[in-house]
Amino acid sequence: MNRLRDNRTQIVRTAVAGRIAPVRFHTETLNIDRNGRLTLLPGSGGINLDVHCGDPVDQWLADHLMVGASIEDAESLPASPGALHLLACLGNTVRDAAGRTIGVVAGKRGGLAPDFFPPNLVAVEMPDTVAELLKPSDRVVVEAYGRGLVLTDRTELVLANLSPSLLDAMPLREERDRLVVDVTAILPARVAGAGLGSDRWIGDLEITEMEPLIGNTASLHFGDLVAFDGIDARTNRFFNPECVAIGAVAHGPSPAPGHGVGVTILMTGPRSVLQPQIDSSSGFGAAFRRLTHSIAFATPDNGH
Repeated sequence: MNRLRDNRTQIVRTAVAGRIAPVRFHTETLNIDRNGRLTLLPGSGGINLDVHCGDPVDQWLADHLMVGASIEDAESLPASPGALHLLACLGNTVRDAAGRTIGVVAGKRGGLAPDFFPPNLVAVEMPDTVAELLKPSDRVVVEAYGRGLVLTDRTELVLANLSPSLLDAMPLREERDRLVVDVTAILPARVAGAGLGSDRWIGDLEITEMEPLIGNTASLHFGDLVAFDGIDARTNRFFNPECVAIGAVAHGPSPAPGHGVGVTILMTGPRSVLQPQIDSSSGFGAAFRRLTHSIAFATPDNGH
């Protein structure tokens, strides 16, 4: 199939400053599990070695775990989604302070009471050989490219958090009057939890229950495409039985009630135009990892 027409030649590529976020433990109710027990698990911020796109999200004992290094805005407070968070798109290249490529944006976390409750993080997929030489507080630059991206022949659909390079890699095709997207799972709107009501560019929308997955009954993987049937994310994220929202798995589960696997929204629109289709063999998480690791990564100097 020929590539869908879009306006990528008109959108701006912007260098946005960030830093690798420190590991954080939050003393609020997010640390209390369904049985009222206190749980302090890693997963928020820092550099997570051996965690990559294509890996099962439930493989580790962690809380809101993200792949690779978690970064945040260099100037904004952790609870405030600044320019880096609002402009970064999945598939964007990330460089270190010396300008060397170290990774690719692979997901976002946040959207829970912006300006009040941290964090607003961006995940960066990278080889372990690069991650081992990085440290929290290292400065990074995201080549933000994708905000304003539009499918010129499908203006009923709204894109977000999606770079042109990742759009090209997505398993989608035009059939009759619809755009069909292969996904690992389709979820009913009733399992959408934390992240409802937030801007589609901020963080993620979390899956509160895994049992009602339609399609692949196995574990989801980082980077997998999933669809929320009945969620409209054209403005913010809310229930609309006529719409569907498709995104990529950005972080793992949480023991906190009402929280779960996070999905960064990439595409949304009326069900009459946008059709998710189950293809559990597509393994887009693994494909995303191959895409990011095909880049010629530079190895940063330790302690730069």
